[in-house]
Amino acid sequence: MSKKINGNGAGSIYYDASKKHYYAAVTTPAGQRIKKSFLNKTEAAAWKNAQLTDISRGIFVEPTNITVGAWAITWLSTYKKGAVKQRTYERYKQLVAHLDQIADIKLQELQPIQVQQLYKGLPLSNCTINKVHKILKELYTKAYNLDMIPKNIMVAVVPPRFEKPEIRIFSPKEIEIILRTCHDTTWLKRYYPIILLGATTGMRIGEILGLRWCDILFPTSEVYIKRSLQQSLEIGLFLETPKTKAGIRKISVTEDVIKELKKFKKDAPTMDIKQEQLCFITKNNTPIAPHNFERVWHQILAKANVPYRNFHVLRHTHATELLAQGVPIIEVSRRLGHARVSHTLDLYGHAIPNYDDKIADNVRSLYIIPK
Repeated sequence: MSKKINGNGAGSIYYDASKKHYYAAVTTPAGQRIKKSFLNKTEAAAWKNAQLTDISRGIFVEPTNITVGAWAITWLSTYKKGAVKQRTYERYKQLVAHLDQIADIKLQELQPIQVQQLYKGLPLSNCTINKVHKILKELYTKAYNLDMIPKNIMVAVVPPRFEKPEIRIFSPKEIEIILRTCHDTTWLKRYYPIILLGATTGMRIGEILGLRWCDILFPTSEVYIKRSLQQSLEIGLFLETPKTKAGIRKISVTEDVIKELKKFKKDAPTMDIKQEQLCFITKNNTPIAPHNFERVWHQILAKANVPYRNFHVLRHTHATELLAQGVPIIEVSRRLGHARVSHTLDLYGHAIPNYDDKIADNVRSLYIIPK
């Protein structure tokens, strides 16, 4: 083996005859001796010079053995746990689990093509793979910002394309049948106020199940949404505040809803003066778990002979009907508790009536056009 050693701090290049490879080596600012093999001397020299340039510019990243999997665990525990809602954190953990195929690869050595191959092999929908992509992109962006990697390889990774499914809604007739079935069926009647609130307010099921009697403002016919009942794999049932400030809101309800809630309250267990008990509870006076209510919802639709769509479709239906009736989109957005009107527009813009003919009439009245 012949060897060439350059001056101190200049790195070195040598040829290993037994392996028929050139090796380039440099000493890092931390005193590590790193090397890499190449098929020819030109490539070895280029790599060596690139490392020395980064060192001289102060942008060199020290090599580490941390793997993608190890960094994902650290990222979750350090930057996500406690910083996001519990269910969001658990969803992140589920998505990170899909990185198992690349978990043992060093963070600094993962290549874009390996990520693309991961995506192709995942037995998931393109929508879910896109969520995995967002997680991995966030992992690498944080690592890059912390100077753990020399470059962010995720900028070269292309996620699979997918089209958002069309918003599904119930027809007015189906809503009427669902409400009537629930109201007139003895063993379902106790759930009627929940369905009524969902259909007439667009509230999420967690928001409805998290309502307390003190949140029902009977004198003003309003509901004050402050928290949501959630179900976690790790901690069970718990109340949490909405994801954004916009989620904390007061919304008006109809006189019929107020009357129904007043009747329902008469049968509620004895409560203290603050009336902080949940409005909707089980026969054992415990909160109604959202997953358990989903089974009830299945039974209601089956009894009503209405094709199954999840409870959240009541929210989509409410928003769509309001927009179709000409309610300004900003008001619909506030009622739904969306943080951005653009999100409401993205979801329900198709439901806004076409006012183009009326706009033309308005424009005509603005100007005196010479003839």
